[in-house]
Amino acid sequence: MKRFEAANNDFSGSIPSDISNLLSLSHIDFSGNHLNGSLTNQLGRLTLVETVLLGGNDLSGSIPAELGAMSSLKHLDLSWNSLEGSIPPSLADATKLEMLLLDHNRLSGLIPSSFSKLRNLTMLNVSFNNLSGEIPHLFHATNCEFFKGNQFLEPCPKSNSTSHSGFPTNVTVPSSNVPRKKLKYFMVASIASGTFIIGVLLLIIFLAKRRKILAKPNDTDLMCNALVTFIDTPAELTCNNILRATGNFSIQNLIGTGGFGATYRAELLPGYLVAVKRLYIGKFQGFQQFDAEIRTLGRIRHKNLVTLVGYHMGEVDTFLIYNYLSGGNLETFIQNMSQRDVCWPVIYNIVLDVALAISYLHYSCVPRIVHRDIKPSNILLDGKFNAYLSDFGLARLLQPSQTHATTNVAGTFGYVAPEYATTCKVSDKADVYSFGVVLLELLSGRRSLDPSFFDYGDGFNIVAWARLLIEEERFGELFHSSLWGAGPRGKLLGTLRLALACTVESLSIRPSIKQISWTFHQASKDSTPFADTANPITNWLIRPVFWLLIDDS
Repeated sequence: MKRFEAANNDFSGSIPSDISNLLSLSHIDFSGNHLNGSLTNQLGRLTLVETVLLGGNDLSGSIPAELGAMSSLKHLDLSWNSLEGSIPPSLADATKLEMLLLDHNRLSGLIPSSFSKLRNLTMLNVSFNNLSGEIPHLFHATNCEFFKGNQFLEPCPKSNSTSHSGFPTNVTVPSSNVPRKKLKYFMVASIASGTFIIGVLLLIIFLAKRRKILAKPNDTDLMCNALVTFIDTPAELTCNNILRATGNFSIQNLIGTGGFGATYRAELLPGYLVAVKRLYIGKFQGFQQFDAEIRTLGRIRHKNLVTLVGYHMGEVDTFLIYNYLSGGNLETFIQNMSQRDVCWPVIYNIVLDVALAISYLHYSCVPRIVHRDIKPSNILLDGKFNAYLSDFGLARLLQPSQTHATTNVAGTFGYVAPEYATTCKVSDKADVYSFGVVLLELLSGRRSLDPSFFDYGDGFNIVAWARLLIEEERFGELFHSSLWGAGPRGKLLGTLRLALACTVESLSIRPSIKQISWTFHQASKDSTPFADTANPITNWLIRPVFWLLIDDS
């Protein structure tokens, strides 16, 4: 067997070490599952493997140094896991390496200087870890975006920057040549010995224990005809145009991944771009229901909601087309707060925009929508820091792909309201809780599950951390230094009050988003609930909501 494809399923458990007995393998793709445990160092025995794709799981532990012994390795994706420790310098021994994706883990230490000798390495992404030190000089220029989100990493040198497009031009991850269809089992072509048979059977049982296996599609075989649009566009929207503009959903145009799918940048005309969200396979509640409800979402319009331009739904692929926003998402904005001057007017504008978007979904939209997955990566920005909420309505339509970041209910760890996580009963107050967590991230510059919270114990999140600092009256430590230094501190403390009110566990105390929107809107007026006072915030847990929403005066 040369190719082992099992991407985007619900497989759990660890990767068996017996996989190292499949010495003829050249391609492994277990991405987008629930695989946990550590990576076996026996993978180093697979010297013929060219591609290993393990992104979007919950793998933990360290990266085995033995991976450097995979002499044929060209593409290694370990992104969006929970890997810790340092990046082994021995990875540079895999001299054919072209693409190395290690982003969105918990890696620490230095980026190995040995990477500078990798002449074929054209894509290195280590963003959103805990790396420090210098960025080594790489043989090929790479995108500085791929180093962001590492607080102690030195600034990216200009020599590492790519062209304006921000993407390398010569890296392509090989797609599967297996037709898209459900398989009840993997057929093994040839087995050399009885021991080898046992090893392969163990792997088959492990991967097929709960559901039929979906093979990965070949993009060139994509059957794409009908495409529905909701607004007029400068460029004609056809499936062929979308496929051409995304490079058949090439990783070079990938701008984000989430529980529902991966999003790609598509330039249809010079200066006219759209964002294409390619939905994960097999997640629909029913084609007819999906088609009817996505048409309903296409009619929703609000100045702070990302516009759904159109969609395609087919037997082999489904994608949504949104307007493209050049400012990135709020997650990146928060991670890069130390590299820019962030002032109160920008914070105020972002918070009010998001609150108004949620308020529209809860009170003015027909039908009413509870978002269920409000988080910084679902809040997009334009060039003037106006904020737009995305992915609204999808949680009801789709069952999220269960990566390590998602829960059994729709939502993301660190943002899900306690009552929703325990009872699976959703209400609009669950969105208010998530909004409060986003506020705390925006004020502090820390993630909801920031690695710095690990020192306080298991399960410690940004809400518990904020409560602790408030109880100890350490207000200045809670805010990002650039915000607290510039002020106005009274308005910052008022925003903190809103965040704390949003994240109380009692639903009767937690305010509605309409109350939050109104209160924050008053902050722009002279006679404001955010009066500029430095009085400490005390006893916030036992106050009624309207006391939480005003300053001590």
